[in-house]
Amino acid sequence: MPSVEPQAEGRAAPPRLRPYLRSLYARRETIRFLTISGLQAGHRDKILGNLWNILDPLLYMLVYYVVFGILFALAGAGKTIQFMLYIFVGVLTYRFIESTISQAANCVRGNRGLIHEINFPKAVFPISVVLARLYDFVLGLAILIVFLLVARVWPTAQYLWLPLLVASAVLFTLGASFIVAYLGAFYADTSNVVTVVMRLLFYCSPIFYFVRTVGGFEAMRAFRRESIRAIYMLNPIAGYLESFRDALLWGSAPDYGTMLYIVLISVLVALAGLALFARGEGKFAKYV
Repeated sequence: MPSVEPQAEGRAAPPRLRPYLRSLYARRETIRFLTISGLQAGHRDKILGNLWNILDPLLYMLVYYVVFGILFALAGAGKTIQFMLYIFVGVLTYRFIESTISQAANCVRGNRGLIHEINFPKAVFPISVVLARLYDFVLGLAILIVFLLVARVWPTAQYLWLPLLVASAVLFTLGASFIVAYLGAFYADTSNVVTVVMRLLFYCSPIFYFVRTVGGFEAMRAFRRESIRAIYMLNPIAGYLESFRDALLWGSAPDYGTMLYIVLISVLVALAGLALFARGEGKFAKYV
């Protein structure tokens, strides 16, 4: 006689996305509180406090410039400022994505007390992580634009691409954060795996090297073949970096094919991540 799962009838159905989104909107004050708490807690015990939000990308830019611009001679003669700005865009964008996803991996386990005591949509945790890091990212973009003006790289009409670029990067990061937060609730090793994956993506993204000839810089030899570059650009982070640089540094419109790809992948990852998280959050209290 075939076995019947005894709890099938009592098991709660996974929430639908539209009512779930409404419940998240109803908890917007909770999201705001968690976001502010995340911003305040980031550098609470440090002497320079939130000034590190500005110093972090600048210091990373200087380190990469010394290593790759000087020691590996990627900067080229007379292009020091351009190369430093190139690195700054890469560091700023990558660190937003990397720090958000890494922090999201532990956001459910780190709030186990709230999960056991209060009934609310648990997606508020990864959302608040994304919003806190988005604040740092937007602040960094404002500082970058100031540096561009000092370097006499004047704004162009291509700045109009920035809202779409930021929105697509946020959607992608939000979706990835939902996924790693979901996995992190069940598997404590998720944060270690995320660290390894993000390290791989760091070297597979054009942060301090060139995948195309632009702005007087030569593409690395491997990327001079169109087929190899096309495969490489399947990494959406590479698409974000190159598109931000087109709009900010080179004064040209981002490649339309790249833009279409990163927008589509961002929406798909965001929807898939939210659906996965919403479907599984009813089991979180059992595992965390």
